[in-house]
Amino acid sequence: MAAVSEPAANALIYCTLIAFLALGLYGGRKSFRNKETFIKATRTQNAFSLGMNFVAINMGSSILYGLPEVGTIAGVVGVVAYAFGSAAPLFAFAILGPMFRKHNPDHWSMTGFIMDRYGRLMHILYGVVCSLFVGMFAVSELSTIYGTYSLMTSINPLVPIIIIALVTTIYTVFGGVLASMFTDTIQVILIVIMIIIAAIVIGVTIRVDHDIMEQVGLVKPTKVSWQLFGIMLLAITFANMFHQGFWQRTFASRDNRQLVTSTIIGFSLLLPLCVLIGMTGPLAAWSGTWDPNGDVPGSSSFFTMLAAAPGWVGGLTLVIATSLSCCAMDTIQCALAASLYDLVEQKVGIYTVRIVVILLNIPIIVLAMRAPDILQIWLFADLLACATILPVLFGLVPKLNFLTQVDALVGCAAGIISVGIAGTIYFGDSYRGWKLLMIPDGLYVDDYSVLTAFLTAPIFSSIFVFVSAGVRTSIYRLFGKKYPVYEKKPEVVSYPSGALELPDQSEDHSDQEQYPSKKPTTILGKVNKFVSSLP
Repeated sequence: MAAVSEPAANALIYCTLIAFLALGLYGGRKSFRNKETFIKATRTQNAFSLGMNFVAINMGSSILYGLPEVGTIAGVVGVVAYAFGSAAPLFAFAILGPMFRKHNPDHWSMTGFIMDRYGRLMHILYGVVCSLFVGMFAVSELSTIYGTYSLMTSINPLVPIIIIALVTTIYTVFGGVLASMFTDTIQVILIVIMIIIAAIVIGVTIRVDHDIMEQVGLVKPTKVSWQLFGIMLLAITFANMFHQGFWQRTFASRDNRQLVTSTIIGFSLLLPLCVLIGMTGPLAAWSGTWDPNGDVPGSSSFFTMLAAAPGWVGGLTLVIATSLSCCAMDTIQCALAASLYDLVEQKVGIYTVRIVVILLNIPIIVLAMRAPDILQIWLFADLLACATILPVLFGLVPKLNFLTQVDALVGCAAGIISVGIAGTIYFGDSYRGWKLLMIPDGLYVDDYSVLTAFLTAPIFSSIFVFVSAGVRTSIYRLFGKKYPVYEKKPEVVSYPSGALELPDQSEDHSDQEQYPSKKPTTILGKVNKFVSSLP
């Protein structure tokens, strides 16, 4: 299905990569020797830049496969559900970001909060999972761009994906998160323009056959399409909590108002972009360029439409795919560096982290070449995220300062176990029930098993956090011991040297609630007094 000649493909791919390399080196010029701004960009980004970055972090070349496939299975409603589930989770960071800043003003990631609030064991578990998550992102991205180059060109795709990994590694190892954010802003602007142009051309060129449309359907909502609203919203919201790239961008906002505005911008752009791309699936079916009963999978429906479009649209799509891949990979490189740096409690040099990130590209490329079942892996990872993140987030609530690391671990374990038990009850078969943890039949099933799994995990993890706390309270009372509660450690607010711009606190007082008094809280004093009075 080669749509672009070999010379043209090489020219388009490598010119795009050279341009992004230059932009990345320019964007990271101020943070090369600065450990602080290399890993974090605290309070440096305005709403527009951050909004573009939130779009970039949600996009990769895989959207050219996944979104059209949803359209060929769940139809128009499924596309809207998937798009909404991808875009709406951004608002979680608008809510949680200010809460984290208020709790720990000088922290820049969720790992710092976990270490302070729960302890080293939870910190290690979260850091390992974060590293695995972004590693899977990288494997997924390189695997899909490999498939894209194979479908659209006659070149050997191994060479350009190695160059993509090399280029993004060079400018992120040089300039860190500032380089990634700078390039992402420009890349998203270009991608949006190119997608709009491609959509207009395809819309004018492709002709929908109403007889085929009647036969194929995909217009009316189905059980699968309605379930996707809940499944995607839960899965992506909780999974994003384990992506350090989101937290780097959340804490990069200059203040809370800029953060909220950036999520609105990101949502407003991401939702229609996802719908546009996803609708190519139904359009391919309705126009006859993709046969629902044929051998070509729905994930390739977008590319079947290119054969009916002018030749230059294929070249434009190749540039879009390369840009999307760079967007994803530079964010992944920075997130991986941040996750590893936090995992070792920032006790190693930043150059060591840079070397490790470079070396990790080798196994990532090797795994991508093996074309693993990425969707299966992601579904399992998303389910684990649903089962484990709420017990951690409860630590943000001041009145829940009686929750400890033990309670959080019990909640996480209960969330995972509850899926197997719920599956056993749902299927009436223990083997199928526990196998539900792996989502063996995929996302698009015509029953409620997947939705049951994604609802059960967060609900029961939340319940058993408090069950654990209740049991421990009883034990402490039985032995006449004082119940331990979390006491916030005094912290000093600091900003990274070399930051691009710091907020003018004399003019903007919208974020004063981020800087709480260091005096003990009244609530904590009352809790301590109450616990001390217990027999």
